[in-house]
Order: sequence, then structure tokens, then C-alpha cells
Amino acid sequence: MVKRTNANQPSVAPSTPASEPEKLSTTVRLNEVFNAGVRLEASSFNIEARNAVAKLQASGLPLIPLAGDEGLCQKPPRSLRLKRTSVSPDKGIPFLSSSEIISLRPRVERFLSRKLTPNIDKFLIEMWDILITRSGTIGNVSLATTMLEGKALSEHAIRLRTDDPDTAGYITAFLRSRYGRPQLIQATYGSVVVHIEPQHLSRIVIPDLHPLRRIAIGRLMREAGELRDEANRLLDEADGLLHEQLNLPYLDSLTPSIEGFATSKVRASQLTGRLEASFHDPVAMQAEQQLRLLPVEITTVGDERVTKEVRAITKFRKRVYVPHGGIPLLSSKQLFQVDPVDVKGLAKGAHTKDLPEIQLEEGMIAVTCSGTIGRVQIIPAYMANWTANQHATRLVAASDMNPGYLYAWLASDYGTRLTTRHSYGSVILEVDREMFASVPIPLPTPSVRNEIGDLVLKANALRDKAWRKEQDAISQIESLTAKASHETER
Repeated sequence: MVKRTNANQPSVAPSTPASEPEKLSTTVRLNEVFNAGVRLEASSFNIEARNAVAKLQASGLPLIPLAGDEGLCQKPPRSLRLKRTSVSPDKGIPFLSSSEIISLRPRVERFLSRKLTPNIDKFLIEMWDILITRSGTIGNVSLATTMLEGKALSEHAIRLRTDDPDTAGYITAFLRSRYGRPQLIQATYGSVVVHIEPQHLSRIVIPDLHPLRRIAIGRLMREAGELRDEANRLLDEADGLLHEQLNLPYLDSLTPSIEGFATSKVRASQLTGRLEASFHDPVAMQAEQQLRLLPVEITTVGDERVTKEVRAITKFRKRVYVPHGGIPLLSSKQLFQVDPVDVKGLAKGAHTKDLPEIQLEEGMIAVTCSGTIGRVQIIPAYMANWTANQHATRLVAASDMNPGYLYAWLASDYGTRLTTRHSYGSVILEVDREMFASVPIPLPTPSVRNEIGDLVLKANALRDKAWRKEQDAISQIESLTAKASHETER
């Protein structure tokens, strides 16, 4: 007998209600144990996955394996360990960790040597690859588009390939649905760090829909990926325009370094009460020096002309969660994900008083203030009325300040350096609201601010449109399956 001990976390994506209550326990036959590779862990016979498969079978839709000789995908290659040899950006291939495949704006922090990294071609992402995280956090799924193509990806992700892009989009939508993701998760093994292997994907079943239906669903996913690519292109354009209009050179072209380490001297008059070397970061000092040369006014983020509010979130202690529905509560990590999974839901009635403080608004700027410092997000429309925890400080732009410009500055190399220098703490770094408020920001003419900021706002609108297309694709799969199941029962 296998029993479920943890309730499902509410999904952010809209879903069709189940036609009947899900089973909370099940029996496992001996032949199922052998078919699972003689696995005896309860997770191998996950209740959610068994319920999902049972509903797919009850729908009467034709089912086929996800991968393998008779599946929709080519058989994925076995996992290889990537021996990483890092080099400078101008000599290497961009490298992504598995967590970045679901990032709204993937960050590249390492570059790998093509000559000194064995089998590197096997780790390069191709257009329309289906990418699945296989270690640690299991089952995050992404469809590779231009912004990921040609980059090297960690061995902690599985790559699936199909014969055409629309099928790849359809599979991505299914694996992110309530019928697909539980099947991915049930194959996990390991005690501390869990994993899945490529061969486990052959156990996943997927509806073999009519080609026209698959194309329609898959195309929505492809269009969503292309919209996000365009959004990221606009954000890059806004960053370039910021440097051009303010005549600011990029910091990496200014910083003097010896064997990769920048150094500087600090006068006693410049200490400002901070003795940590991190606060007197020579790159941040270079940034301050460049700002002093600008022919425009330099003020601070806390200026009432810049922000209406710099809001630090209190650690509201009594959190009441509900297993289904509720108000999505994002972690500081989930704020940056394409479609957050395992999102906790707050009970609406229990947090009415907290909402004015923790609720998100379209165009609000969220900056991480704990752990990883200084990551910046501008809230898209679909996140409005969701909530986020205390690890991201909120900045609300003043009525005459374009929020896109505020985002562009804080997300730039200058804004990042001038923010992260304030971090304090030994194990977990922190930044408080007064520190955010003291970050310098240039005030060019309103027309310049709007020219830069409007690019960001346009990108944010494209992100919203992309998310809605993906939710439409996922909902079509879930609704089609539920409808077919109802008709079969009758």
C-alpha cells in the first residue's frame, strides 16, 4: 500500500477541476515493481502520477510512450559528466546551469573552453530542444529557442529531440500539465539529491492527438518562446540605449585588474562607517567616478521623484496555506521563472491584512535582498495580485518616473554594482530598504527616461502575452483529456 503524505501544492496555471476525488492510496502489483526496474520506493509509484495515468487511460485517447522506438521523441542519450574548463568570455562558449532553462532572462556566468572541454558538442543546445531538469529540482521543462541555442548546458538536464518544432512544443506543454509533470517526478531516486535518468522517460505516456491538434498546441508554445526572445532582445536594447544616452562605458571595459582581481585604495574619509572590503568594491568606485562625470543630475533611488515607496517586507509569521487555489506566494527565486512550479497558496481570508504589503502590482520593481542580492524583476501583468515573500524588496515608481527606466538602471552593470556593494552578513547576505534607497541613479530628461523605459515596458507586455499563450496550450491539453474522460464515463 502506498500512501500520500504531502498535499499537492496549488498550481499557478489554470487547470480543469478533476471529475472525481483523487485516490489517496493504492496497491502495487508485483509486475509493476519489475516494470519499474525493481524499484521499491513509494515515490516510484507516486499517487499523483498514477492518478494522472488513470485519467489519461479513462479518456479513451490513444496513448504512446514519450521516448523510445515507438515514442514521440528520439531516445535521449545517456547522461555524461561534463568536465568543465572555464575561460574568458571572448574565448569560450556560454554555459548555463540547469536552473536557468526556466529563467525569464537566462544568465550566463561561465564560459567553457571548446578545445579543453571533452565532448562539449554533446552538451550544446539546439533549436527546439525539450530541456528537462534531472537533478535536485526535478521536472522543470523548457522549450529551447534562440536565446538558448548554441549554449552549453549542464549535465543536470536531459535533452529531448523530435522531428519537428510543433511536436516539441506539444510535448513541452504536456510535460508542464497536471498529467505530465507528476509522471516525470515519480521516477526520482536518491536520498539527499534526487535524480531521474533519460531511460525513465520511456515510462511516461502521452496522448497521441490528431496531428492538427498537436500542431495547434505546439505552435502556441513556440510562439510564446519567440515572444520571450523578443522581450529579452528589447531589454538588451534598453540596456544599450541607457549606456549610449548617458555616455556611460560598460564597467568591464574600465576596471583595472591584475590576474582577474581589481584593487583600489580607500581613504579614511571614504569609509562612511563601512569597513568591509565588499562595500569598497573597486568596480563600484569606478561606477561612482563615472557618474560624477555625467552632465545630468545624480540623485538616489529613495528620492520622491524616483520612487513612491521602497517597501521592505516584514516576516509575516503566521502563514496559512491551502492545498488548492489560494493566493500564489512566490519565493525570490520563483519571481524570475517563466512558469513557477510548486508555488504555495495562501489562504485568502487569513491574509487579508497582509495583502497591502505582500501583493504584487504590474510595473512594480522587485529586487532580491537576501541570499543572492540585487537580481531585478519588473512585475508583468499576469503576476499582478500574486504575492511574494520577504526576500525581495519592492520599489514603486513615482508618478512621473517611468518604471521601465528604474528597472533598466537597477538591472544594468552600474545599478547592480552599486546595489550589491551594500550587502552585509557572513553566511546569508542581506540588504535593507535604506541601503536600496541610497543607491545613486542619474536623472536625464523625461524624454530620455521614457525612450529607455518604454522598451522595458514593451518587453514586459510581451512576457505577459507569452505566458498566456503557454497557459492556453496547457489548458487545451487538460480540458481535452477531462472532456474525453467524461464522455467515456457516459
